[in-house]
Amino acid sequence: MALRSIAPLARTLFIFEAAARTGSFSAAAREFNVTQPSVSRSIAQLEDRLGLRLFQRTPTGITLTPDGDEIFRTLRDSLEAIDRTVDAVRQRVAKTRITLSFSSSFATQWLVPRLRSFKAAFPSVELRLDLVQGMLGQPPANVDIATRVVEADDPRYHIWPFAPEIIMPVCSPGYLAERGPLDADPQRHVFLNLNDEHKAHWNRLLSSPERLEAVGTWDVFSDYSVALQAAQNGEGIALGWVSVVSRTLGEGLLVRACASEIRTGRWHSLIAPKSRPLHPMVPAICEWLIAVMLDDLRRINVALVQ
Repeated sequence: MALRSIAPLARTLFIFEAAARTGSFSAAAREFNVTQPSVSRSIAQLEDRLGLRLFQRTPTGITLTPDGDEIFRTLRDSLEAIDRTVDAVRQRVAKTRITLSFSSSFATQWLVPRLRSFKAAFPSVELRLDLVQGMLGQPPANVDIATRVVEADDPRYHIWPFAPEIIMPVCSPGYLAERGPLDADPQRHVFLNLNDEHKAHWNRLLSSPERLEAVGTWDVFSDYSVALQAAQNGEGIALGWVSVVSRTLGEGLLVRACASEIRTGRWHSLIAPKSRPLHPMVPAICEWLIAVMLDDLRRINVALVQ
């Protein structure tokens, strides 16, 4: 019998499945909130329509006939397959929340301008950003992906190398045109500094025997993102970690203030804590982030070899 000829009896098939599963017309009636005689009539109509006896009626209850048992098993398997398909579709279209622990400067300078591209690549992912200062320290327990400087064999994490730690002086193209390269005359320049650690890097880059404060003008910031924005606005020269400034360098919003750079030998890595199950989306997201970073580094001619 063709499926379309059975379709009008679809509800009756569900009643049949309930009766066969429970072994009782009364139990099936309770499931469908109808009376036991109503279930009995529905089964009789189905049997007449199919031309088959589905149940043996006895004084003590009902049992499936061989034909009824075969139809029940097929119907049960079909319903289970439908349930699995519906669950799979729901999971595919459902939103997946991924928590990222990134430095505020990396999120502001590199990730946020690329959110539209990220959403195009991962339309079902909702991001939660847990912003921190710097690339050190253990990420919170609820984080799926973090950017940190860790040892390559750190047993606590799944690790994807992301970008070499290279530090270079950066400024806006207009500032460079107005003041000239940093190494030509440091006294002409405004330095956008963050803290004492940054001063140690400046000392290496300038190779200055003088106190740094005697070289040029020093403006101090408590937030690295603000220092970089000031550099982009033409206010002076900031230190640029390549993992943070690769996008702005590639787009010409920032340029190198001179050819000098510091290669620390360390890597900024994407990590996922092994203390929690690895979300299935995490490897794909990490691969996407790495591909975008590699494209940045190629555009600005940064060699990956430290």
